[in-house]
Amino acid sequence: MKEKYLITNQPIKKELKQRPGGNRVPRYAVAHDTGNPGSTARQNFNYFNSRQLEASAHVFIDDKEILVIIPLHEKAWHVRSNVSDANDWAIGVELCYGPSINFSEAYNRYVWFFAYLCEKFHWNPETHIKGHFQLDPKRRTDPLNCFHQYDKSFPFFIEDVTYEFKKMLVNLEEFKDSATSPHNLFKVQIGAFSSRDNAQKLAAKAKAAGFAVYIEHD
Repeated sequence: MKEKYLITNQPIKKELKQRPGGNRVPRYAVAHDTGNPGSTARQNFNYFNSRQLEASAHVFIDDKEILVIIPLHEKAWHVRSNVSDANDWAIGVELCYGPSINFSEAYNRYVWFFAYLCEKFHWNPETHIKGHFQLDPKRRTDPLNCFHQYDKSFPFFIEDVTYEFKKMLVNLEEFKDSATSPHNLFKVQIGAFSSRDNAQKLAAKAKAAGFAVYIEHD
């Protein structure tokens, strides 16, 4: 099934402190914003790939790309370790925003990626997505920094992710149905005629519309 947006995997160098490694199955995701208006996903990659740092995140999203800079199965330093287990078990996702970034395009990718994570790891958006502000309320307010500038709220964001997630599930079921063996398909009759000519005319219309057609005579 084709993805709605391209996900680009471009990991930063392994020897950097902000890429601590590990091999885990993520348990939830944390919504962040960069807190640096105008910085793009690519610029954040360049920054995190060029120096030793004490912080990091797995994914940066702007209006043009979804950029994974630390593999999702590895740890990243995106929440203080003394307030949460997010570094060990969560995926940190950063939203890029600012005057040079089309917020609607960036937000749509951000929402879609969280829905993608929920589908991939069988998560519930309402219980498996946390805001950084919820995990470290005394020090952090993201992604509300960004959301409030564009009249968004965190509950509204979760609703958007849930809606996108449900669309994914519907599309997945349709994809499975289309891949089902012909012997398990339901067939629909669209006409019955006493005249073979009339049957052939309707069959021709159905075939022109892209349907598989056959005429059966009792």
